[in-house]
Formats: sequence, structure tokens, C-alpha cells
Amino acid sequence: MARGLDTVWAMAFDPDGRLWFTERGGRLTRLGEPARNVAGVVESGEGGLMGLEIDGRGRVFVMYTSATDNRVVRLEPDGSQTVLVDGIARAAIHNGGRLSFGPQGSLYAATGDAATPELAQDQASRNGKVLRIDPDGGGAEVFTSGHRNVQGLCADADGRLRATEHGPDRGDEVNTLTAGFNGGWPGSVGTGIQNYTPTIAPAGCAVYTGGLISSWQGSMLFVTLKGQDLRRLTFGVGGSVTGEEVLFDGDFGRLRDVAVAPDGSVYLATSNRDGRGSPAGGDDRILRVAPG
Repeated sequence: MARGLDTVWAMAFDPDGRLWFTERGGRLTRLGEPARNVAGVVESGEGGLMGLEIDGRGRVFVMYTSATDNRVVRLEPDGSQTVLVDGIARAAIHNGGRLSFGPQGSLYAATGDAATPELAQDQASRNGKVLRIDPDGGGAEVFTSGHRNVQGLCADADGRLRATEHGPDRGDEVNTLTAGFNGGWPGSVGTGIQNYTPTIAPAGCAVYTGGLISSWQGSMLFVTLKGQDLRRLTFGVGGSVTGEEVLFDGDFGRLRDVAVAPDGSVYLATSNRDGRGSPAGGDDRILRVAPG
């Protein structure tokens, strides 16, 4: 669907069914239209223009690294920014960055520990947390804590919020998040509902609610950077994982995000130009997956 991009970070569909995506260097694009640069973005290490969400009114929200912090803003039609949350510590690694709408219309933002593990348990810090944000008036409260570097957030049809998280050299996690949840970092890793050692670096996720691939209904889809694949988890009564399918293993290199289109097809974003990949011709790319 698109090629010649540089470190695609997030994708989202607007109410008209059009795809938008971010590139870490600061570009925001609606597919088929010229890219725009988001003012204030500073790409440094793993930081830059990261998370993207669009609500039912067509309002665009992004999370990015500035010269001084990480922040979540609403992009206004006149080109200005309404800052909803700022003052989140930035670092060369572990900036978090994922946005997702969840239960009751709240906007959720994942923050990393900014390479300072003790911040994850410091309730005075916004780092190492998932924040619940008022998308209208701004302001944030800590929804969950004890995180190292959450890279995927997605809500299912029943309002459960799922997350993917990077462990250090072991214990990548998939978790179900509820208010007050503590992931245990830095005291523990590998305590999720699904865990991975060796690490696979799970990234963006989506819950499949489309009708095009009926056997995937209700599955959690997530992509991996180190694992270089798309994974599909199924769940049983009580939310436990009952099965896993690995798809496109190594076919496209590092994968950063996955999104479900209104027609039920699945979109994947590669991340081979992020400094850790081996770019192929046309990278980075956005790919559409649908039955043949």
C-alpha cells in the first residue's frame, strides 16, 4: 500500500475509512495525500513521532518526543497542538509511545521507564506506566504501573485492554490491563498471560473484529520486531490464552504495527529502517493482508 517510508511507527483509520500513519522522524500521512511534519518532534534513539489514534469525530492524537520530554497532543485543524500530557521523561531507549482508545472513551498512553527502572514503581512519575487521559480536557492519571517498555495497546469488544511489553533479555509479556495493575518491573519479568523467552520484542497490537477472516474473530493480533512475524492469540473463558499462530515469519523483516481496516483486511507496518533492521528494497512498507 505504501513504500519508501522511514520507520513507520503507528497506523490508524479515520471515520471515513482512510489510513493514517506516523514515521518516527516526524511525518504524519493520510494515505494517498502529501505528508505533513508534526512541529516539535525530535527523533533521538528510539524516540520521535510514535503513537497515533483517531476518534469517532476524526480528531487526531499523537505521542512524540520533544527536545525536553515525551508528550501526548491533539492536533487541531488549524495546525496547532493542544497538549494533553507532557513532562514524561525521555531517553535514548524505552520511551513507550503507544496510544489506544479503550473503555469509556478514555485515551490510554504507554510510557517507558526511560532507562531508569526505578521510575516504573515511583507513583510520582509518569514513566513506566499506562496513563488514562481525558481526550477533551487533558490531564492524566496512572492506570497501571510497573512497566519496562509497553509497545502495544489494544482493546477488545468487551472493553478489556491488552498490552505487549518488552522484557530485558527474557520475559517479553502479553498482559490484560485493569485499573491498578502492577507489572512488577524491575522486580520481576515474564509474569504475563503469555510470555516469551528468548525475547521476540512484541510491538503494536489489534483485536480482530472484522468479518473478512471469520476464523480470526476476537483474536489478538500483534507484530514483533526481533521475531519478525505476526502472531495471533486466541482466548478461552476467563481470558487465558488457548492458542497461538505465527504468520509471515521472517518474510518482511521487523514489524512495528498492525491495524484492522474497516473492510476486515489487516495492515502491517515494517520497521527495517529503525537502526536495528536490514532494509530491503522499498522499505519501509505498509502491507495489506487479505484472503486470496
